[in-house]
Amino acid sequence: MFPSDRRIRRALALGAVLCAASAAGACSAAPARPAAAHAEHAAHASPASPAAPATVEQIATALGCTAELGTQAEELRQGACETAQGTYRMTTFHAEEGLRSWLAEAEPYGGVYLVGDRWVVTAQSADALAPLRERLGGSVENGAEHTGH
Repeated sequence: MFPSDRRIRRALALGAVLCAASAAGACSAAPARPAAAHAEHAAHASPASPAAPATVEQIATALGCTAELGTQAEELRQGACETAQGTYRMTTFHAEEGLRSWLAEAEPYGGVYLVGDRWVVTAQSADALAPLRERLGGSVENGAEHTGH
């Protein structure tokens, strides 16, 4: 991997963290990749993981909304949508290691996370995530509390 590749990956990861931590507004850390390019890359990617995780679109459907896609990279895909219960940000990962790294970077910013098999959804509260947890499973994790600012 070239040094510039590492910087690009680090910038994408940081953009993902900032998107998840953001309380409002749409976010896109990188331009969307055309579906054909993504499919072409997937054809020669490393061996597939045993089972595919839920997609951003499937998570949004379970929430009852339509995802607006943001970041689409080899390592992760992100989207956001809004329902009467609030705003949700969804991120899916190619590998479990990517999910764990993302969480380690995001949790210090606070927030509530519903974490599943290579996917995570953020919302304003655990209550807002409860219906999704009933449909898709996962566990609720809390980021660091930020008080006094």
